Amino acid sequence: MLIILLMCGFTSYADTAETEPETTRKERNYLRKGNEAFKEKDYAKAMELYNTVLTINPMSERAKYNLAVAMLKRADEIGGAGGNDKNVSPGSANASDSLSLELKQSANVIFNELYKASIDKNIREKSVYNSGNLMFSEDQYAQSIEQYKKALRINPGNENARHNLRVAQLKLQQQQQQQQDKQDKQDEEKEKQDENQEQQPQPQQPQPQPQQPQPQQPQNQKKSNSENILNAAQQNENKARQRLEKQQVPVGSQYHEKPW
Repeated sequence: MLIILLMCGFTSYADTAETEPETTRKERNYLRKGNEAFKEKDYAKAMELYNTVLTINPMSERAKYNLAVAMLKRADEIGGAGGNDKNVSPGSANASDSLSLELKQSANVIFNELYKASIDKNIREKSVYNSGNLMFSEDQYAQSIEQYKKALRINPGNENARHNLRVAQLKLQQQQQQQQDKQDKQDEEKEKQDENQEQQPQPQQPQPQPQQPQPQQPQNQKKSNSENILNAAQQNENKARQRLEKQQVPVGSQYHEKPW
């Protein structure tokens, strides 16, 4: 479904090879080598050659388009290798997945730029169509639907885009239904948890015990107790004063009298 753009008018270029600028000959030469590497499934080499073309001519839409397609092929190659690809340095357990994702994102950026900027309807159609395929492969069905519609606006006769559009619409409905079922299940589980909590017996709060009234002492006993306390305090103070006098310590400097 991903088709690399073939070079057109190659014979006519050969007729004027003696008079064309050197940069144009280099550009065409590297494009040809890049296409050969692509056909041999050496996508890393093809990417390198297409990038070389872009250093010669940054505006080459052929090189941009072919580079994006080679990126997708390389991304699939890396992802399928499970990180065992000899050209991938496994810096971490997810190194291959990260690189594959980065290549896909870069390719999609190129496709969208070509769709918006190219004056070649063929390149615009293929770019947005491939972008739709990329979005579909990432389960982003809503985005892929929009891209297929754009391709059909450029070329209503693109039956591949029409077929993929119908499939993406069905996939989107299934995805939305699955999400709704998942949400309904979560709501149901939460409702059951709430019901279980309501049915559980609530712990009884301890009732405050009424305070028992303290027996009142007779007035004469209260007075006697107060006198005993005062007498005991006075005796202690006298003993302390006597000890301090023996030690020759001034009383006033050590104590502050406090009321009872």
